[in-house]
Amino acid sequence: MRGRDHRSRVAQTGSALVEFALVVPLFFLIIFGLIEFGLIFAGYCSAAYASQLAVRYAIVRGGDQVFVAPCATSDITALVAPYLWAAQQNSYTVTTTWSPNNNAGSTVTVAISLTYKTGIPYSGLNTIKVGASSKGTILF
Repeated sequence: MRGRDHRSRVAQTGSALVEFALVVPLFFLIIFGLIEFGLIFAGYCSAAYASQLAVRYAIVRGGDQVFVAPCATSDITALVAPYLWAAQQNSYTVTTTWSPNNNAGSTVTVAISLTYKTGIPYSGLNTIKVGASSKGTILF
């Protein structure tokens, strides 16, 4: 009788090891997928915040002011660079458009696009593009 119980425990230990070997890769895939998704979402959030700041900067500094130099595309690009902390270096574009010009009453749109390089091997998703845009009316 004792021999039979011993064989049963060894068989259960072996089945637990097989189940563990099947579940662990799936567990790590889910964990690393959540981390990767979090980094991509952080890139989107930083682009959205930076575009909001850029539009606020542009609507306060329109082109027809007397005491302040008019806002230009280079000013906006320099303004948003520190806020794109989640973007990899030189992997973003900032597009600023004024409609019809940069005087009071015109509309300014700032669009930011980030290219994120994923760390997931063999997935086919080497790069993912995320972006955000904001729009406002120039006040001054």
